[in-house]
Amino acid sequence: MRIIKSSITKIPESDFNIATIGSFDGIHIGHEKILQTLIKIAKKNNGKSILITFWPHPRYVLKKNNDFKLLTSLDEKIKIFKKNKIDILYIVDFSLKFSKVSANKFIENILLDKLKINCLLIGYNNNFGKNREGNIKYLEQNKKKFDIDIISIPKQSVDNISISSTKIREYLNSGKIRSANRLLGRKYLINGKVVRGNGIGRKINFPTANIEIDEPKKLLPKSGVYAVEVVLSRKIYLGMLNIGYNPTIKNEKKSIEVNIFKFSEDIYNDKISISFVRRIRNEKKFKNLNELKKQLIIDKKKVKSI
Repeated sequence: MRIIKSSITKIPESDFNIATIGSFDGIHIGHEKILQTLIKIAKKNNGKSILITFWPHPRYVLKKNNDFKLLTSLDEKIKIFKKNKIDILYIVDFSLKFSKVSANKFIENILLDKLKINCLLIGYNNNFGKNREGNIKYLEQNKKKFDIDIISIPKQSVDNISISSTKIREYLNSGKIRSANRLLGRKYLINGKVVRGNGIGRKINFPTANIEIDEPKKLLPKSGVYAVEVVLSRKIYLGMLNIGYNPTIKNEKKSIEVNIFKFSEDIYNDKISISFVRRIRNEKKFKNLNELKKQLIIDKKKVKSI
């Protein structure tokens, strides 16, 4: 996959170029449908599949001081796009200046001049350009003017629930991990590095790795205890993770700690990837560390039974 981050870069000539546009936050099942269709049509026409996305997320540019959280970091998106075998990833530097570019100018300057597309694939509720004027209706009305084919992907659903990044955020904020994972089509994950903690877990025979996530704006699921899968050096381990303030020892800052089963290596500063499987319980304040240990033994049995 070729990654282009310059807005002045033009791609080489091709017999057929098909593109899609979007933030693709979360890259859920609905997004995957778009990607699969994009690649299928590109291959059928012996052409190139082009995905146009924006970074930073437009919400951070257009709505200052908001508490919007990301489902996927840019690095996570790139890995998924590569896995899907997109030919060209075109990353637009989203700024206030760019937000004022009309849909007409975006199509002429980027889609036609720089990317030379023949076909545009777009989601049913996708919008682009100043005031979000570039939608499926606008494109259908102007496709003869631009001399490009337009293909729209209809709304996708799972168990009669419409798939959207907003719905996935709602599930994660309420701790409904399995529901979020169903709409994502995979387990929700966080990436980060292992940092030093307070060492309390080791004192009660439940050593934990404290995690500093790579993307500070990444959405963390609701505070509580979770069954997770941990990837370290390409090996997968089962574990249980706590998000929150550890009320028994009164942490001032929210922390992420994971107890990795059948693992005892020193991994400080190592990269770590954690996928959420199921929520086990809420955070709870215990009378002392011994009571906490008793609960952790129960939690571990629950996780291992999943």
